[in-house]
This record gives sequence, C-alpha cells and structure tokens, in this order.
Amino acid sequence: MKKLFILVLVLLIGIMGTASASKSRFKDPNYSFSNIMNVYLAECTYAPKANQPHDLQEDSNPTGRALNSLRTAMAKKNKNLIVPPDEPTRARLDLHLTVHTLATYTYWKEPWFEEVYENKKITERDRDGRERTITIPVKRVVQHPGHWITNAYAEVEFTLKDRSTGRTVYNCIDTRERQDSGYDGMLNRICNDFVGDIK
Repeated sequence: MKKLFILVLVLLIGIMGTASASKSRFKDPNYSFSNIMNVYLAECTYAPKANQPHDLQEDSNPTGRALNSLRTAMAKKNKNLIVPPDEPTRARLDLHLTVHTLATYTYWKEPWFEEVYENKKITERDRDGRERTITIPVKRVVQHPGHWITNAYAEVEFTLKDRSTGRTVYNCIDTRERQDSGYDGMLNRICNDFVGDIK
C-alpha cells in the first residue's frame, strides 16, 4: 500500500510539473461591477519583462492575438469591447491591456530512467488448498529516449479604471506556463477568467 501511495504521488507531481499558474488580483470591493456590458480599450501594449527566464520565442503579434481572444471571451458573455476609433460613450470602464509574455521555449531533454510500479496478479493456495488471487505492486525500470520539449508561456495584465474618476478599480496579472507547443489555449482561458471576474 505504501508503494502504491508513492507511485500515485510521483505521478501527480509529474502531471502538475507540466503546467503552472499564478495570479495577483485587486478588485475594489466598493465598486459595483454589475451590469457592465461595455468596456473601452484605452490602451493595449506589449511590455516584455527584462528578467525572462529563457531565450523565449515571442509571438510576432502578441497584442493582436490577445485582443482576438478577449473579444471572443467578451462576446460569449454578451459584452462588448469598444476599440478606437469608436467612441467610449457607452462604457463605464477603461481597459488598459498589457501583454508581458506570449512565447514558447524549446529545449532538449536527455535520455532518462524512471522507476514505475505496475500491479501484478498472482494466484496462490492457502493452507486449506483453496486458491486466492492477490495483487502486488512490481517495480520495473523504464528507459525514456531523449526528446525535444516545448513549453508555452503567457502573462497578461488587465487594469480597469472608472471613466468618470480615473480611479483604478481592478487589476489582475495572470501568469501561466505549460508543456505545450502553443499558447492559444492558455490565452483563451486567461481572457475567459477575466471576463468572468467582472460580471
């Protein structure tokens, strides 16, 4: 049983190691976010951070890709993103959208060995001669060949300001990473979470 627990723990750590996410968020508790149907895009910028951990392959149009994902997410919730040159007359909030990272990183992983446990059924006889089947964990070593691994990274910041006062009422920096060849799925989830948070 202890060996089985260790196996499950190792598998969970392996799965969790392929994706990570962090979010810092401020939402003004005194501001009413009810019935927000229109948001005005006041600013959309690309501001990569200086301390990127790897030599990342950045997207060629990160702001355009982020805007497309955001438009789709807002349309699903019957909300409108008003983009210049359209006038912001129907909007209560200005959105300052900043893409910090939208990139992939590919590296070579050397061949490696892994100990895995598999359940094996064995049949035995007890003292009375009756057969019984038991399952025991059996360890074996698996050799994995070397291969290329691609990780995708996305970090987007959303800042909402009240149009009448200029006061910041919402700020969220959503950072995600996963073992994947693309970042569109992560970007869509980031935008969906933002839109769901301002309902």
